[in-house]
Amino acid sequence: MPNDAATRFEGLVRTYRTPTGEVRALRDVTAEIPAGGVSVVVGPSGSGKSSLLRLVAALDRPTAGSIEVAGVEIGRAGARRRRSIRRGAVGYVFQRPSDNLLGHLTVAQHLQLASRSGSLDDEVMATVEALGIGHRLDHQPAALSGGEQQRAAVAQALASGATIVVADEPTAELDSDSADAVLGRIAHLASRGITFILATHDRSVMAIADHRLVLDHGIVAGAPTSMRETLKGTEIVPLRWPPDDAAWLDGDEPPVAHLAAVTKRYGSGDAIVTALDSVTVDVAPGSIVGLVGRSGSGKTTLLNIAAGWDEPDGGTVERPGGDDPTWSDVAVVPQHLGLMDELTVRENVEYPARLRRDLAGRRDLVDDLLERLGLAHLQGRPPTETSLGEQQRTAVARAVVLRPALIVADEPTAHQDAAWAASVLATLGDAVVAGSGCIVATHDPDVLASVDRVVRIADGRLA
Repeated sequence: MPNDAATRFEGLVRTYRTPTGEVRALRDVTAEIPAGGVSVVVGPSGSGKSSLLRLVAALDRPTAGSIEVAGVEIGRAGARRRRSIRRGAVGYVFQRPSDNLLGHLTVAQHLQLASRSGSLDDEVMATVEALGIGHRLDHQPAALSGGEQQRAAVAQALASGATIVVADEPTAELDSDSADAVLGRIAHLASRGITFILATHDRSVMAIADHRLVLDHGIVAGAPTSMRETLKGTEIVPLRWPPDDAAWLDGDEPPVAHLAAVTKRYGSGDAIVTALDSVTVDVAPGSIVGLVGRSGSGKTTLLNIAAGWDEPDGGTVERPGGDDPTWSDVAVVPQHLGLMDELTVRENVEYPARLRRDLAGRRDLVDDLLERLGLAHLQGRPPTETSLGEQQRTAVARAVVLRPALIVADEPTAHQDAAWAASVLATLGDAVVAGSGCIVATHDPDVLASVDRVVRIADGRLA
């Protein structure tokens, strides 16, 4: 590793002032990240990783202390100087894939704007092909899956020619093959001297790292003893499957959801894309079905149809509540989470019970969910004042609060460290033990180890 540093922090503090008070995201962080190679920033959800990356990318300025990036003191730099850093020295990949892209531009247009040559030159196309999105160049973001959006965002950052690339959980929504492609390209460019600073919970990302910075509650912590960080102050009930105290239903019990020969197409004319092609899936009460496949394979489309958020072009769908399900019938943990910013964390979790006029009868369960999922100390804040991982756990708590007949979850552990992922699984497991049927799209091997049945999908068809 080169001896010079890509960025240095000295007594770094970042405080957010909000309507509910102050959030101290970073506290007296002193460290440096070497130039060249791959550095990872790790730690539990809410530990300050995203806040640190935003400072490195010159999106924010510190509240106190100093941070130097590419020879510039960010705290003293004005808005124009910081924009110049982002245009020339630092490429940034936001945590949410859709935040990186403009809805009216195609993937190719994003890359042309990002490229210093203004064209899809050989280096840009090498990145595009390595990331497996060459066939998506003429598509706008709305036509891409979450994983494809994420790969397009990474390609855009790499196309900029930046000497420092900062990415917030760049593999969170990627299947293992797509993640390997992204990491392979990162390793190739790192070997040529580009600095990568990646916030991650992904063990495959940590495996390629040259340097690791560990954060815990906004301060620099010692290196973790294992990849499965200890969850302080929260008891995680392991998901036992099958549970020995479950009241098992009769084997002839009809499925809680039945999708038969479902077909879904998007576009028109020569631009028609078949997202699903005659797919049949049953979800039994008291069971978890795991849905796996590469990004863009049709998983989210299938979940949206199962939930009643989208209608198939062919086939039949039977779900609880028919065409007008309530939260008691079908509850969803979507990729985009769908929390209401005007409500607090607790009020978001309580919302389904409030609609059913059963809030009083659910208060103890709400308290238990907030405690188990590490949200109790955040319950009075709006979701915008919490991390993405905490927002995802809020969405999980909201989904199970009425013990619905069907739970549809799209990558519910994508933004969790290993310990919080275990807590999310245990929470879903409790609902299943109580009789809910659950279908989960996931790339997480720990989730797949806890399901009853795995359904594999490729190019819109059952594999």
